[in-house]
Amino acid sequence: MTYPEACQYLGRDLPPPSSLAGKRSAKPSWEPRVTAAPGDAWQAKARKLVDDSVHNLWAPYDTLALDFLIKKRGLNEATIKEFSLGCIPFDQWEPAPEWGLEEVLKDDGKAKKLWFPRGHVIPLCTGDQVLRVRIRRPKSAGDPRFFLVRGSDTRAMILGTEKPVSIIVESELDALLLHQEGGDLVNVVALGNAQSRPDQQTADLFNQSQLILVSLDADPAGAAESWGWWKKHYLQARRWPPLGGKDIADMLAAGVSIKTWIEAGLTEYKDVAAQPEHPLHLAGVEEELTVEEHHEPPPSSLPATCESCHWYALNPWTRDPALGAWCHDRMEQLVVGSAACEKFRRGEVPPRQPYEQVPAVPSATSPAPQEHVTCADCPHFEAYPGPNPRQAWGKCRKRGRGRFGCAVGCRFFQEADR
Repeated sequence: MTYPEACQYLGRDLPPPSSLAGKRSAKPSWEPRVTAAPGDAWQAKARKLVDDSVHNLWAPYDTLALDFLIKKRGLNEATIKEFSLGCIPFDQWEPAPEWGLEEVLKDDGKAKKLWFPRGHVIPLCTGDQVLRVRIRRPKSAGDPRFFLVRGSDTRAMILGTEKPVSIIVESELDALLLHQEGGDLVNVVALGNAQSRPDQQTADLFNQSQLILVSLDADPAGAAESWGWWKKHYLQARRWPPLGGKDIADMLAAGVSIKTWIEAGLTEYKDVAAQPEHPLHLAGVEEELTVEEHHEPPPSSLPATCESCHWYALNPWTRDPALGAWCHDRMEQLVVGSAACEKFRRGEVPPRQPYEQVPAVPSATSPAPQEHVTCADCPHFEAYPGPNPRQAWGKCRKRGRGRFGCAVGCRFFQEADR
């Protein structure tokens, strides 16, 4: 029974149609946020805190904090001194009014003091101004790992503005390392986290950038933001994830050359950076964009990537963040955002058909079956649980290393007892 029929059965009149029927409110558009420097009282206290933390970092009686920045984060002494990095050896508390901030009362009615936890101090300074104080706490201290001192400005850290290419990361320490190793190649921007959006100053930099390399952490949050928000709002944005780990620090620990990695990104997307006119961000438009299915390769003037191909799909079973996609035509793992193959560039990729519509090959003309030697067929291979164990990531017990089940079997496969 429909709603009008029910009203008629009960002897009730139908309500008048709503004036909003058929209408849909537009989603709020994104606009760069406007930031402001903290007050004079806050900056005076912050300056003293930063100066004291710098003194603590270089104290000769305890070098653990300094060794961490040099040996674990790859920063040299010149970079550490230039950006006033420091450390707080133990937790501290100060009254909020001394920092020019309003008091916040606890449940018992007492004033809540400002907390300055033990850890590395990462300030954001512009000239004589101290705009932000962020503290990286030790892993043993638990969450939050990064603590933002109340009253700090939340603008992005911008290192360089003159280069035609900008690269985006989350952590300020990662940004300092990139600036140290490749500041002559790119501008570096640290957002603070994957979900942070550009402020007005950062948006102005991105608008004049011919290419934006989005190098957020290689985790689900970073991947979602890279493929979602950034590609919708900046048409010149391309994902360039870290290799060998989650972030730039992991990449350094894996032995990857930071500068070579940057140069590879510039080479990969040199066609984007060479465009005389770069697209501006899409602020002021609705969030919903029409996504068209591409069955033909893009024009040769644009960089062809695998995601433009209809055989491309995200890989749900991979355990390697660097191999997050799958080519159904070549049946192999792909690096997300990788360049398209020559077959696609020449327009020779066949149209993809639903499996139930693929014509069957007559048995009389069928070629002789061939044996496919893959790691999944080897008794030394141990597949991890997943929806497709024969293609999923697993471990070779013979060689003691990770392998994909779809990888070509090695010589140990031939020697294995079947």
